[in-house]
Amino acid sequence: MKSETKKIIIDPITRIEGHLRIEVEIDENNVITEAWASGQLFRGIETILRGRDPRDSGLIAQRICGVCTNVHYRASISAVEAAYGIEIPRNAEIIRNLVTLSLFVQDHIVHYYHLHSLDFVDVTGALAADCTKAAKDAQMWSEHPYRNSDGHLEAIKEKLEGFVNAGRLGLFANGYWGHDAYRLSPEENLVHMNHYLEALRIQRELSKAVAIFAGKTPHPQNLVVGGVTSVADMLNPQRLNDFLFIIKEVRDFIERAYIPDTLMLVNAYRDSR
Repeated sequence: MKSETKKIIIDPITRIEGHLRIEVEIDENNVITEAWASGQLFRGIETILRGRDPRDSGLIAQRICGVCTNVHYRASISAVEAAYGIEIPRNAEIIRNLVTLSLFVQDHIVHYYHLHSLDFVDVTGALAADCTKAAKDAQMWSEHPYRNSDGHLEAIKEKLEGFVNAGRLGLFANGYWGHDAYRLSPEENLVHMNHYLEALRIQRELSKAVAIFAGKTPHPQNLVVGGVTSVADMLNPQRLNDFLFIIKEVRDFIERAYIPDTLMLVNAYRDSR
């Protein structure tokens, strides 16, 4: 007797840049027997690059994505430099690294809070939180939690309540409100949503840091074959101080919000199936 199979299709797979279509076949025991993954968006960057001046490759290739633009930009520029045997100056390498690492940090913060956290954090559940208890619970994961006063948490709770009561949950739309699979307490939900909103500001500040040396973001313009164009910026003490000020603030957020929140989340869901 032939076993029955069932096909499941998930299209699109979200929370990634460049959506995927996943198809799987499962048997009568719900075991996957076949699986296929396919990209559904043809950007055609390779076709566009044909016949162009190699010095244009970075500005064209970075358009493959509106999020990780610098990665494609830098990789394509580096490929041209490798082809021609060009070694860039040390200062140019430093500037490239500062921009790349700023975007690296920004991507991690955005992915955790704004693309992923609401699979684990119930926005509506935060409305039942005791703000004094939430402030104390946060101290279990950080000696000095980020923006953790009772008054601040009360303001965040009031803001969330306004969104919920007005039916304006589009900012947090995922449709899982109140699901019994959520594991965080109301207080832990409030702590996370506090940092979710703070992370919106932090990612904006990181965009400013990138723009200091890269001109703008997304799609920066400071890289050229052989080095960078932002020589004057790297010699300007004010620009350097502005960059360092932002990075210090971001590090503070990471140490007092991002890392403690991930530890809290792992603790709550470590036994989930």
